Amino acid sequence: MNVPKHSTERRGSLMTRSTLCGVIKSLDKHCILDPNDVVIVTLCDITLWDGAHLDCPHIPQRFIVSKTELDNCDYFPIPFTIYYDDDEIDGNLCYGVRCDIFGKNHDLKYSSEGFINVLTEKNPKTNIHITIVPCKIPSTQK
Repeated sequence: MNVPKHSTERRGSLMTRSTLCGVIKSLDKHCILDPNDVVIVTLCDITLWDGAHLDCPHIPQRFIVSKTELDNCDYFPIPFTIYYDDDEIDGNLCYGVRCDIFGKNHDLKYSSEGFINVLTEKNPKTNIHITIVPCKIPSTQK
């Protein structure tokens, strides 16, 4: 009796890989990148989320559509490309991209302080300009 073999190999998905690209810039000449800094660009579903001022490690995973980590960035502007599955994008929802830059001690140095609307409606998919600012560091002086 011939028993059909069932494949245990994972089938390739029919993902439609798309890109979102732009540059990260700083208007503050005091924003200096160190060789060990890590730049994280995050694409999120921001439709029902009121967390516009949270930085990268505090964004709940369920809102993250895609993210990329850039290293060896020496100076501004920093070009970036983030990949996402176009099949996961719902034209009725809102999406945003942000940037956070961490120092060698994993401290947040610079941030875009919020999301830039992208992908849906008339929002861009290319030529996105993310402006970062120094993060507010709590004062230790009394």
